[in-house]
Amino acid sequence: MKKIRFIFPVIMTLTALVLSGCEEDEYVQNIEKGKFVVLEEPYQHPYASDITIKAVILVEGESLPHRGIMITPYCISGHIPSGYNAGDTTTVRAKIKEIYPKGATFAIAGNVTVYKLKDIERIK
Repeated sequence: MKKIRFIFPVIMTLTALVLSGCEEDEYVQNIEKGKFVVLEEPYQHPYASDITIKAVILVEGESLPHRGIMITPYCISGHIPSGYNAGDTTTVRAKIKEIYPKGATFAIAGNVTVYKLKDIERIK
């Protein structure tokens, strides 16, 4: 009987941790190689006035054509780690989490998806 009283709470705790971990990864993206550009002048999001876009990660080979190269910009808000200064452009590997809008939303002209940095490292 004592084993059941001990094992049941342990199983419930592990289940809760596993489920919360799945939810955390739902809006997370890994970028293997991209150009991290810290904006010289951050700007307010056009529809979410509490969000300031401070940087952009540009990834080749995805969606927007630019000089014959497909490029996807990921707008970054929140904390920019020390060592990345305004105007810097650096090749990085990053893990980003979508913060606005989360999940499927109605398309609004000019709406911008915004991410925050979970992890970033310089690569050559």
